Amino acid sequence: MPPFNLDNGGGCNTYVGAPWLSEADIATLATWAQAGAPAGEITGETLESPTAWRLDRVDLTISMPAPYAPTQPIIDDYRCFIVEPDLPQDAFVTAFEVRLGRPDVVHHLTLYALDSAEDEQAAADLDAAEEGPGYTCFGDTIVPSRWLVGSGPSDRGGDLPAGTGLRIGAGRKAVLQMHYNWQNGTAPDRTVIDLKLEPVVEHEAVIARIADTKLELPPGLPAVTESNEMTMDADYTVWGVWPHMHNLGKHLRVTANHGASESCLAQVNRYQFHWQRFAFYEQPLHVLAGDTLQITCTYDTTSRDTTTRWGFGTDDEMCIGFFYITRNG
Repeated sequence: MPPFNLDNGGGCNTYVGAPWLSEADIATLATWAQAGAPAGEITGETLESPTAWRLDRVDLTISMPAPYAPTQPIIDDYRCFIVEPDLPQDAFVTAFEVRLGRPDVVHHLTLYALDSAEDEQAAADLDAAEEGPGYTCFGDTIVPSRWLVGSGPSDRGGDLPAGTGLRIGAGRKAVLQMHYNWQNGTAPDRTVIDLKLEPVVEHEAVIARIADTKLELPPGLPAVTESNEMTMDADYTVWGVWPHMHNLGKHLRVTANHGASESCLAQVNRYQFHWQRFAFYEQPLHVLAGDTLQITCTYDTTSRDTTTRWGFGTDDEMCIGFFYITRNG
């Protein structure tokens, strides 16, 4: 069973397809282990692993234009590649599947839409200014862009909530941003993303975030907590969340405050970097204009002897809640 970052116990939501053991299940396994793991009754039944999820229809394949490997020694490498969906009409991504060329070196990837000719030209100028495929884009695409789909180390994609989708404009280009960590060697990567598209959806979705970007984490402490808040500008339906920290992260919580009342949008009790992905609520949530969202992240810095700050490198830290949302009204 793959691990899962978010608390699925019901106190702070439950998630579609969550690989989660209840406290009663965990107690049963603990009792069995403490008893010396005695063998049960032999039934002769053969258990089969569930079939791995696969995209049921591929309408568009996005591929890096050429295999890529760094030409200079580097560990954290952000590289952006211009890709051409070449769609005759607007379409909406409703599911995706990632096929990593080098899963041992991909830290994460994000596919971004370019929504104007000016943005496309700005990206093309950056690409032309560097040798080899793509251009350096440490942290973000550098040009104005809009998140389409993203994937973490253990996330190979999935279905987006029914009735929703992320728009790709007709004739528009896109940027595939790859974050590599080349500690496992510099053999070339050529990652591919398969997309399922629909011509229309009931609700157009976007990816929004709340973050604390002013991190100052002193070294040598088992629990350092940072937080930030923001006020909502409109009414939204929130369909899912992707909590994001780096290797020092331990706990994360996002709440929405309506006056004196508070609702939980995300709770992570045992964060692990390689477990991160978007998770979609079994029941979508609603936030209103004027609500205050607060994110709180806790870190263990006992492994560090210098201050750790916000940054895009693997050894820097982040505190982000990404949300899949649709606007109401």
